Amino acid sequence: MDSKYILSGSDDGNIRLWKAHASEKLGVNDWREKNKLEYSAKLKERYGHLQEIRRIDKHRRTPKDIKVADARKKEMIAAEKRKEERRRKHLKKGEEVKNVPERQKSIVGVAK
Repeated sequence: MDSKYILSGSDDGNIRLWKAHASEKLGVNDWREKNKLEYSAKLKERYGHLQEIRRIDKHRRTPKDIKVADARKKEMIAAEKRKEERRRKHLKKGEEVKNVPERQKSIVGVAK
């Protein structure tokens, strides 16, 4: 198998077969493609210590749907924070809004 795959076992008796390099293509490679992949691997090995090369190598494409959803969520959170700050600014003297930590905001209720 040429160390292209990794076998792993679990407590429940299942054996799983994984690709050693997840992005590696299965099947037959053209000789041009094979040469290109080998050359690219050598370049990564030689210049892998450089920061820019490491950044390019580790970059993974994020699907557009996820990226857009993330941007929307960040925008919503920023708007919520702005609103909270404005509420605090315009309170009457003597009134106070409790500052709830982010970790507490996500807790809806506690079961007994």
